[in-house]
Amino acid sequence: MASAREIKKRIRSVKNISQITRAMEAVSASRVRRAQAKVLASRAYSEKAWEILLNVQHFAAKGTPLHPLLTERAEVKAAMVVLITADRGLAGAYNTNIVRVAQRFAQRLGKPVKFVTIGRKGRDSLIHAGRNIIAEFSDLPADPTTDDIAPVARLAIDEFLSGSVDQVFIAYTDFINTLTQRPVVLGWLPLIPYTTEDQVAAEYVKDVPVVSGGAQDYEYEPNAAAILDEIVPRFTELQLYQAVLESQASEHSARMVAMRNASDNATQLTADLTLVYNKARQSAITAEILDIVGGAEALHDTIEKAADEILAAYHAATQPSNGKSKPATRKNVRGSSSGDDLTRIEGIGPKMSVALQTAGITTFAQLAQSSEDTLTAAIEAAGMRLAPSLSTWAEQAAFAAKGDWDGLRQLQDTLVGGRKA
Repeated sequence: MASAREIKKRIRSVKNISQITRAMEAVSASRVRRAQAKVLASRAYSEKAWEILLNVQHFAAKGTPLHPLLTERAEVKAAMVVLITADRGLAGAYNTNIVRVAQRFAQRLGKPVKFVTIGRKGRDSLIHAGRNIIAEFSDLPADPTTDDIAPVARLAIDEFLSGSVDQVFIAYTDFINTLTQRPVVLGWLPLIPYTTEDQVAAEYVKDVPVVSGGAQDYEYEPNAAAILDEIVPRFTELQLYQAVLESQASEHSARMVAMRNASDNATQLTADLTLVYNKARQSAITAEILDIVGGAEALHDTIEKAADEILAAYHAATQPSNGKSKPATRKNVRGSSSGDDLTRIEGIGPKMSVALQTAGITTFAQLAQSSEDTLTAAIEAAGMRLAPSLSTWAEQAAFAAKGDWDGLRQLQDTLVGGRKA
């Protein structure tokens, strides 16, 4: 078990970490509101632009060729995946989920796949996996604009138009709500709905908005080719811009939830460690108390033994060599279960009783048989003054030895200060 000091250091570390996670939660909460407002505001426009592109293909002007970005290739030889992740971690499984989806989708394509990464986390993961990364973009601003993602869109369009790749996909995290974010793959180029017979790959593909049908026709001014050349690249950038906004809103939401869970876990861990600390502290205090008590007991036993040795030496020095009396011990001095309470004799107080017991006079019978010389010697040996009532002790003790307490009381009533009047 760790010591109380180590546990206290760990509690301090957990509290410091919880302060950081609370601060990060507050920052993510403020950012997620702005990101959520932007993504919801632009989502309707992005979906409507996609619907217009699909309608343009359906109602293309008679005899007008489709724009190259709208033209599907007969044979797909290579593909590109634009992977959007975060530059930082501490967002739960946000980065891991979208990287896993992008790699599994690339495997299901069965074609050579090039990767373009937006965000350092995706770049590092793909490099570690040995994927073919042709470009990487990072450190996008907190509020990106179309100008910030224009280089990525330009690179993807050039690769597609040059024939280096025949399909381009965007792998990003679709924002559902604060608690739910779904990693998806969007068919980007050509700008047509992507379909596949692979059921596993189809699970990752984002559903496109429903195209409204009708008998309406489109009129182009000045002409269809000029209009398509202008709006198709813009709408292409718009799809990437919307994916970036969705990813940022998902990132901030995931980080806010992850930091909230981390703060809650830190609070619970602090409570658990505090309980362990209190137990360790109580155990240490108990051990110290036991040490003190053990030392006191050992000291008490030493003192008792030394006192008994002193009393035995004194008894041996004061008793005759042929005496049969039992040597005095501290137990005898204090009054054992076989001794009498000599203080019931008028004129004998607690100190005088100890002096008599030290001399071996522990019972009323012994006191009744003791001469005044013996009592005087015992008192002088204890260093005490002679009691004026000494001459009546034997007579009083005789009544007490026989158990005649009434006679003892009558005798004591006639005494003045333990002496006969």
